[in-house]
Amino acid sequence: MTELNKILTANEEFSKDFKHGKLPIPPSRKLAILACMDARLTVEDFLGLDTGDAHIIRNAGGIATDDAIRSLIISHELLGTQEFLVVNQY
Repeated sequence: MTELNKILTANEEFSKDFKHGKLPIPPSRKLAILACMDARLTVEDFLGLDTGDAHIIRNAGGIATDDAIRSLIISHELLGTQEFLVVNQY
């Protein structure tokens, strides 16, 4: 089984019991996080967050690129985020 097939199968199983669809789109803790995309970092776990608590934007190095800043502005202006956290990795 290819990695893509494994992912699709896992998604099918996940969707059967998906329970977060009724959560509001704005993050409940009014927090947005820009973090490195390093696969070893589990942002929710090391910051004690649950699904729906924060917007998490990830890119290489957790760098505030134009794209990342645009996402943070949308999070703030349209969805009520009041605080930002940056988790860089070099």
